[in-house]
Order: sequence, then C-alpha cells, then structure tokens
Amino acid sequence: MQTSTEVTGNSKLKRLMAFGIALLLAAALGSIVQSQFNLLAIAALVKQVSFADWFNTVWFDLRFFTPTMLVILAPVLLLALVASRLLGNIAGISRLWLAVAGSAVGFLLALWAINNLAPMPTLIAASRSVQGSLALALCAAAGAAIYIRLTRTSV
Repeated sequence: MQTSTEVTGNSKLKRLMAFGIALLLAAALGSIVQSQFNLLAIAALVKQVSFADWFNTVWFDLRFFTPTMLVILAPVLLLALVASRLLGNIAGISRLWLAVAGSAVGFLLALWAINNLAPMPTLIAASRSVQGSLALALCAAAGAAIYIRLTRTSV
C-alpha cells in the first residue's frame, strides 16, 4: 500500500511531467506557427519558396526558436494554470476554460510587453499582425488544454 506521502509525491511528479510536456508542445507549436508567418511573408516577396527551404526553415526554428518560446511561455502557462486552479475552486467555473483563456490572454500580454521592451520593432515577427498574435495565443491555450488533459483524474 502507498502512503499519503508517496501518493502526493507521485501526484506532484505527474503534474510536473505534464507541465513539461504541455510547455514543450506549446512552444514547438508556437515555433512552427512563427515559421509559417515568416515563410508566408517571404513567399509574398519572392513568389515561391521551395518545399526543401520551407521544411529546413521549420526544422531550424524548431531547434533554435523553440527555446525562446519556452522562456516566454513557461511563466505565462504556470500563472494561468495556478490562477485557473484557484478561481475554478472559488467560483466553480470550468478549470479547462479558465486555463485556456488565461494562457491565451497572458501570452498576448507577454507579447505586448516584449514588443514594447525589445530594442527591435518586434522580437517575434508573427506578432506584427493581429492574426499572428492570435495564432500564437492559441498555441499557449493549447498548452494549457494539454496540461489539463494530462492531469485530469479518471472518474
């Protein structure tokens, strides 16, 4: 039989692993989205981008831009998940929807702050448009949904 300390330890490890998986998937998805917006802008200028160039760019961004997304997403996702847990318990609102909305709004706020503090026009090119910013916010929301799904207890 497991003691309550072992169960608590397993639960914390499960939540930590779920957070890592959700964060990594959301960051990779955000990196892919960022790549698509950049490649579409390039394609509009040169009229054609080969499949090899498209693939190599996405692969490059997955390896080298995903860490940037991880740094931006980690605090946003953590705050959204903690807030959703607290507010969900207090208000009785669905934790999933609170986490999804909180992470999307939190990421939009993070983009706004980054774009106002960065020395260049924008750190993340996809955030230059409303569509790009919303697409990136949906990546953060997906991370929250993945976490909630991975930590949901079976009933």
